[in-house]
Amino acid sequence: MTLPIDAVPDFWKGVLLGATGCTFIILIVTLAFTVTFLRRKDVYDNDHWKLNLKVPFTTMWMNMGYWTNADSLRIADFETACRNLLLEVLKEAQIRKDVVRSSAISILDLGVGCGDQSLELARLINERGVTSYRYVGLTLNESQYRLASTRVRLQAQKLKLEDGSVEVFCADAANPDTWGAHVKSAIRSLKKDSADQQRWVLALDSLYHFYSSRKPIFNYAAQTLDASFMAFDLILSDGASLRQRFLVKLIGLAMGCPAAAFVTMADYKKQLVDAGYDEDRIHFRDITEHVFSGLVSYIKSQSEALRPFGISAGKFKVAAMVFDWFSESKAMRGIIVIARKRSKTQGEASEANEGAG
Repeated sequence: MTLPIDAVPDFWKGVLLGATGCTFIILIVTLAFTVTFLRRKDVYDNDHWKLNLKVPFTTMWMNMGYWTNADSLRIADFETACRNLLLEVLKEAQIRKDVVRSSAISILDLGVGCGDQSLELARLINERGVTSYRYVGLTLNESQYRLASTRVRLQAQKLKLEDGSVEVFCADAANPDTWGAHVKSAIRSLKKDSADQQRWVLALDSLYHFYSSRKPIFNYAAQTLDASFMAFDLILSDGASLRQRFLVKLIGLAMGCPAAAFVTMADYKKQLVDAGYDEDRIHFRDITEHVFSGLVSYIKSQSEALRPFGISAGKFKVAAMVFDWFSESKAMRGIIVIARKRSKTQGEASEANEGAG
């Protein structure tokens, strides 16, 4: 015969005692954890920096930087150095000077990060009063794309740029064959039949990460887009020893670069010529002394500045060691690369010669 529960008072007494005991144990454990935590971590430490941090960040630049200012003095902050590298590339390409004489310019930007260079380009072009500006930026990282697209859209509205004139997409800049229809359509819009239009492909500190090589994008820029090319890139020094070349290859693999990422200047130039650029219109400028040492110094100082807040520079400290070796060994060079497309008269002359032959 089964008894009703209320006929078994000892059962309820056990349940009550068990629940009370469990609650008491939970309270004791929680109290012990809280006391231990407070003893271990002072409630008045520096952790509240997180509450003082101003978000969203005003800048999210990421390149190696050009760490010398116009007065030949060392630049002290990352944002200025990164912007400076972009300006040096533009100066070498003579865009800031030539754009005054042009009413139209279009740029395909390969590897835009969080969009800071996109914003800076829009601001600079807008200051020049260019009547027609079109820009397409590509990044492979989805989180960077989300940040960049929002920031670029707001900047375009602020500058009152034409709708759709500045766009950012999440796509693999290294492989044009993988681009979706909407990306290809936007990039095709960069190519207009305008007599005075400047058309450029920009790669600011990104090409050595391109899988499997730079060749597909060189070919696309020269042949399909018919655009001039400007970049900051890393190039293997002609004087690098076999040991240094081996170390560079290992470092490159550790950095996530393809095995053939770092080539000499002669090999680099050959790739551009093979893509269709005129050898006489390819120019290199070595800016190594303005790049590695400044970046290493900044990472070290920033690491020390972050230490009191319990923040580690982590992977950037490792990167500083690599860049320091680049600087000391002279095995790698930081180079600005400019490859101008053939002028129409050159192209017509070339076709005429081929026809005559």
